[in-house]
Amino acid sequence: MLFDLKSGKRRRVVQIVFGFLAFIFFISFVGFGIGSDVSGGLFDALGIGGSGDSGGDVSSQYEQQIEEAEEDVADDPKDEKALTDLARYRYLSGQENLDFDESTGVAVLTDDARTEWNSALDAWEDLLKTNPKKVDVQVAGQMICAYAPPLPQCQIQAPTGDVNFKGAAATQELLATQDPSAENYAALAYYQYSDGNLSGGEQSAAKAVGAAEGSQRKKFEKGLDKLGEEAAKAKKAQEKAAEAGATGEEPGLQNPFGNLGGDTGAGGLPPTSP
Repeated sequence: MLFDLKSGKRRRVVQIVFGFLAFIFFISFVGFGIGSDVSGGLFDALGIGGSGDSGGDVSSQYEQQIEEAEEDVADDPKDEKALTDLARYRYLSGQENLDFDESTGVAVLTDDARTEWNSALDAWEDLLKTNPKKVDVQVAGQMICAYAPPLPQCQIQAPTGDVNFKGAAATQELLATQDPSAENYAALAYYQYSDGNLSGGEQSAAKAVGAAEGSQRKKFEKGLDKLGEEAAKAKKAQEKAAEAGATGEEPGLQNPFGNLGGDTGAGGLPPTSP
């Protein structure tokens, strides 16, 4: 998996971009009461609130399911159920390897958890290569958090830069195709904007607004317009930082929200009001 944590400047740029977008996403959607009751989408589907304190023996708890899924995949590399099960149980195994920060109240990504989650994502991406007509909504939500653990809804503290919004967007696009709700398209727009895909984000935002009903339409439109504006600003900042890096200069950019979306995970989100 492409999780580049070695470049300090890349980590700084990712932190800036994620900080802008995570903040705007939280303000626009949580503050406006949007996304709290997603039907068939990511937020209702996660079931990922692991705190690392279950006390279970990880190897014995999921070893059998993982081995059975791996055997089925070995027999048929395109077995959709086996690949889904392998992604599911690798993710759950990784979840049990999370630590828990009592001071922030959030789970903390560990090397062992990341190793398991990378294996889960390998199985998931093999599944996507089979072009499945439907995917398991809960497993898809878990994979999105494996791609980008610092997302606000994931509540996982992770190293800055440990995000892959392109993978998250590809998975969310399947969910939006499977259930074309306003919430699913809004989440897709967020991931695309976070990946720097402005045109894709605009298209998904338009679909979200079009799918919204009644008074919610104005809320989605306002929130997504603000999200798009901040995404454009963040991309310009990213390009400026890249140019400065090419000339050997310090980018001179600071994340205005501290470690939001970076080392503090969702625990650093500020309070909001509608």
